Amino acid sequence: MVGQGINTEIMEYLVWVIELTADEFFDGNKTLAYRTLKDQGIWDMYVQNYDVTHTLGAGYIVDEIREILISQKVL
Repeated sequence: MVGQGINTEIMEYLVWVIELTADEFFDGNKTLAYRTLKDQGIWDMYVQNYDVTHTLGAGYIVDEIREILISQKVL
């Protein structure tokens, strides 16, 4: 286990989500992407729904994160 019940497979997926988010919204700044995902509850959503979300493509994930960040007035 890699901290709080997150196994290596889930962590690798979450790193990929951070990289997508950083590249799409934060000029590659992975720290800012991670903090934003955590602060907005998106990180927890992707951990809790890993069994479904890890099957989705990058485009879908980016669109979903965009919608959430817009609705929360982050973007």
